[in-house]
Amino acid sequence: MEVISGAELAFSVFEMHRILRIFDERGERFANVIIPYATGNTVDEIRARTVAPDGRITVLDEKEIFDVSLYPSFIFFSDQRAKLFTMPGIEPGAVVEYQYRVTIRSRTYWHAWTFQHEVPTLRSRFTLVSPSEWDVVHRTYGISVSPSVTRPPGGFKATYRWEVTDADAVAEEFAMPPASRVAGRLALAPIGFRSWQDVAEWYHGLSGPAMKGGAGVAALAREIVAGASDDREKLRRLYCWVRDRVRYLAVEIGIGGFQPHAAEDVVGNRYGDCKDMTTLLCALADEVGITARQALISTWQNGTADTSFASPLQFNHVIAYAPGVGPGGIWMDATEKGCPFGTLPWYDQGMPALLVGEKSESGIVTTPQEPSGANGEHYRWEVRLRGDGSAEVDGVTVLTGAVATEVREALLYETGDTRRRWMETVLARECAGARLDSFSIAGLVPTTDSLTLGYRFYTSSFALPRSARMTLRPGMVAGTDLADYFRSPQRRHPVRFRFGMYGSVEIRYAVPTGWRWEEPDGADSLLTPFGAYRSSWTGTPGGGVFRRSSVLAGGTVPPEQYTRLREFLDAIRARDTREFALVRH
Repeated sequence: MEVISGAELAFSVFEMHRILRIFDERGERFANVIIPYATGNTVDEIRARTVAPDGRITVLDEKEIFDVSLYPSFIFFSDQRAKLFTMPGIEPGAVVEYQYRVTIRSRTYWHAWTFQHEVPTLRSRFTLVSPSEWDVVHRTYGISVSPSVTRPPGGFKATYRWEVTDADAVAEEFAMPPASRVAGRLALAPIGFRSWQDVAEWYHGLSGPAMKGGAGVAALAREIVAGASDDREKLRRLYCWVRDRVRYLAVEIGIGGFQPHAAEDVVGNRYGDCKDMTTLLCALADEVGITARQALISTWQNGTADTSFASPLQFNHVIAYAPGVGPGGIWMDATEKGCPFGTLPWYDQGMPALLVGEKSESGIVTTPQEPSGANGEHYRWEVRLRGDGSAEVDGVTVLTGAVATEVREALLYETGDTRRRWMETVLARECAGARLDSFSIAGLVPTTDSLTLGYRFYTSSFALPRSARMTLRPGMVAGTDLADYFRSPQRRHPVRFRFGMYGSVEIRYAVPTGWRWEEPDGADSLLTPFGAYRSSWTGTPGGGVFRRSSVLAGGTVPPEQYTRLREFLDAIRARDTREFALVRH
């Protein structure tokens, strides 16, 4: 990569050269190449060839290189384009080689480099050529490599070269951190960014003009808040309008550019990405006298930002914060359609965020995080058991927090038939052979914290009859299958849970005449740093009650604690699969 400078910071030129060997059919996906770019930048000098195992060379025809829009259905993002091509003559044993050049206008060092990938890498080299008087702020992660530097006198260009050989493939494991965060990589801070204040002022300069609403935004804001009693109610209405009325297009910042579209345009088009929706929300709030600020954030899926390295490239999302509304202010992410006002989606919680504003208002903060108990799944069943093992069940399931948000997001815009099929699938997982009679869902609209599912179903196999004995496993209702995903005896990466969770089950049985419980009562419990488990059983003539509760602490478990985590999950599985028996008397 070379930085071309003049009287002003002009542009950078990035040249990529890649060579890969395709060993079998699994490697054929590397023959499909996508080179994204934005308006103002150019991609040229594309050359590609395939060398067959017998030495035959097939060169890519320029006619087979296509320039396409990444988002053809959305005029807002018509400037996000890509060059596409597929390597010719692919077969096992072939070597593919391609190179291209990207000219990046008005930006310097807006780049990162990854040394490790999903396949082993023989050699990975990144070379930076820039004016010698410029400071190059860089950092490497996940790998130990220092640049060799050639620094000539002022007025000439310095060369920085990082090179890694024989890099292992990034090992994939269930619930690992993002591969982009564990792979050996190089980060470069763009020129001019020495502190988070620099980053905040830069983004404020981009987003500030877009937040200045016009007549359309002003009229809409007045209409939405008409009759609202206080600022919290005004903000709630504005948030719900943006969340429910503006279509979200998931384009990460940095990919879809950093500058939001004008709030007036977002109102007119009724769609946008995260920065567009946040810009509109802040503009609407400003029209009714409420201060709402934008905040750059790296979501859970993207990985935790390194707060000691100031660079906008660490973030992939934009949310909003109203500091003067309520104790501690109100955080908002209107892109999550199932998220109630006053809480953030789970992937925004507990993450470093950069508040954007004037000098005294900016800085890194940590978003609030709900406790594990806020994310819940609570079952209450009334079971009328028959002597042949069949049963009729009346059930209620209450979902809260992140669990409710995800289910609401999945069902909100679905038809009644689709929701019914979803309910049938859920019950079939909990109880084999479940046949749904009726169901209801409360809490989809308006969006509230909890989601309540009511249902009645019949099953021919609630219990397993064996002559004069019937067995059942009540712990399997809403039981966890996490133990199935952690069977490897060793672990390389940390285990990273999406969120902590609290679950409970209460099953009340009506027992058929002539049957009694083999064990009338009992209790069990388990307490570890990873979570807790408790169950109790009480059998009575003609009935019985089973109760179960569990807490998964969530968070991140380091590899050295992996064995203990496995033991905890296996212990829960053993308790959940315990059989209870009814016998004839």
